[in-house]
Amino acid sequence: MTPAPHHPPSGPNGAPLAWVPWLQAGVTAMLVVLFVVIVAKTRQQNATIRQLQERVQGLENSRALERTTGLEQQLRTTVERLQAVERNSARIEALSGENANLRLELRQRANRDAAGDSLPPLPKLDEPAAPPPLPSPKPPAGAN
Repeated sequence: MTPAPHHPPSGPNGAPLAWVPWLQAGVTAMLVVLFVVIVAKTRQQNATIRQLQERVQGLENSRALERTTGLEQQLRTTVERLQAVERNSARIEALSGENANLRLELRQRANRDAAGDSLPPLPKLDEPAAPPPLPSPKPPAGAN
């Protein structure tokens, strides 16, 4: 089949209508303009969305940094408290050992006193002990 020959539209008296091609050109131009406007708006919206995503990401990073900083501070405080507890535990152990030694010494003294062995009295804690004797001065080695 062969296509029918193209005949321009004609009016009621069979004369071709001159305004139809102009109408087609106008509609085509309008469609092109609308397409360009839609493409421009889409690009603008994409740029705006990208900016908003970057802002959201920045806020999330900022909040995560604040949380991390807070957790680091809590960790530092916890470590300091743990170190203080360890120091206090070491002091308590040392004092407990010293206390046990003193109790043992008291028992031994009590046993000796009961057996009749008398030891010299311990110095009172309120009174300072006598200072140790000073060493005698030695002559210089090159004096002879």
